[in-house]
Formats: sequence, C-alpha cells, structure tokens
Amino acid sequence: MTGAMRATLYRAMGAMACAALLAIGGFAAAQPAQTDEARLFEAIGEGKELVAEGILVRGKVDVNARNAERETPLHRAVEKGMPQLVKTLLARKPDLRARSATGETSLHLAGLHDNPLFVELLLAAGADAKVRNDDGETALHWAAMTGNPQTVQRLLLAGVDPNVKDIRGNTALHGAADGGHVDVVKLLAGRIVEPKAKNRDGKSAEDLARGRGHADLAKMLAGVAPGVAPGVAPGAGFRTIDIDDPNHPTRNRP
Repeated sequence: MTGAMRATLYRAMGAMACAALLAIGGFAAAQPAQTDEARLFEAIGEGKELVAEGILVRGKVDVNARNAERETPLHRAVEKGMPQLVKTLLARKPDLRARSATGETSLHLAGLHDNPLFVELLLAAGADAKVRNDDGETALHWAAMTGNPQTVQRLLLAGVDPNVKDIRGNTALHGAADGGHVDVVKLLAGRIVEPKAKNRDGKSAEDLARGRGHADLAKMLAGVAPGVAPGVAPGAGFRTIDIDDPNHPTRNRP
C-alpha cells in the first residue's frame, strides 16, 4: 500500500469515527465537501479507472493538483498502470516536469512497468527522457532495477545515457546486475563505457551479481568489454551531475 493510499484510508477511518460519536450525542455529522481533485486521487488509489475518467470528464479538475507525497494525478495513474486515464490526463496538458517529494517525475514511475506503453505516451507528450530524481536516478535506472527490458530498450532509443551514475555511483547496469536481470544486462553491457566501474561502496556490477548469488550473470559480466553508447565518440566521456551541482534537478524543481 502506497503512502497516498494509507493517507486516504486513515482519513476515511477518522471520518467514520467522528460521525459515530456525533450520532451518539444526537448531533448531525456534517461532512466537509470533497473536492474533485481529492475524489480523483481517491478513485485512482482504489484502482477505479472508469470512475476517475468520469471525474475528469464531468468536473473542472486541476490536473496539476498534488497529494501528500507531492504527486500529481498523472504520477498516480502511471504508477497504477491505467493507460486510458494517462491518455486522458495527457490530453489536458499537465506539467510533465512535476516532481514528487523525492524528485520523481511520471517518467520514473513509467520505468516500473514492463510494458513500454507508459514511457512511449509520456515521451510523445514531451517528457524529458534524461530527467533525474533526488538520488540522481533516471527512468532507465528504475527500469533496469525492476527488470523491464522492453522499457529499457525504449528509453535507450530515446537517448537516455546508460553511463549516468546516481549519487551512490551506480549505473543502470549495477541495478540490473543486482536484480539478476539477464536480458537487461545484455541490452546495457555493450553501451557501458566502464562496465567494471565501482560504486561508492567499491562494488562493480559483477560484484553485485556475485553477491546476490547470480553466478552465471557475474561470469557474463566478467567478460564484458568496454562499450560506447550509440552516437558518442570513443573517449568523449560522460558528464554526471553531482547532488551538489547547481544544475541538479533539486535546484530547479517546479
């Protein structure tokens, strides 16, 4: 259960308890009117895509409204895997740069799905494929960590640099190796300039795979030669934005 869903549940339980107490005392329980935005978040959280669609169609909903986690309805619809609702929201031109409390855009959440449709919809609407969260992770990091090869392939085609490191020094290859995702490792291996690169804990992707018991994958990684990302000249190098860099997304968040 997500934080947003827990918050919704607690609010509902509190309202019922208050109503019961007022009824016992002989008073009418006057409930505050729920906004269209609150109803929309609630419907999405409960997995009611058609109800959410109806709220959007009938009401004047602010598609850039935020919940307690600073997520927009688009964040939640993508996270819950609601393709039609995502299309409806995108038609209303939401802010694709909007970040959650921890810096994720909707594209990060799209990386959690094995179906690349959500990434494709967001990219077609103008989402920044290279955006990073507060931990320095791209949507590619998220897709690699969760083992979604088709989504990884789509993000690579969109120009996401697989050599980007998060604030812990992990590339997408580290995440794929740690999860034992062989298909993702195969997609990334030839595009990683430094496949033996170590993170801030001193571990390479091979080390992580071996530590997780993925012996065959560790063996595969041991034989990976340095690669070059498509369209990048050998030796050109890649710029990694540190958390303290003024150009880091946390310094310029909508």
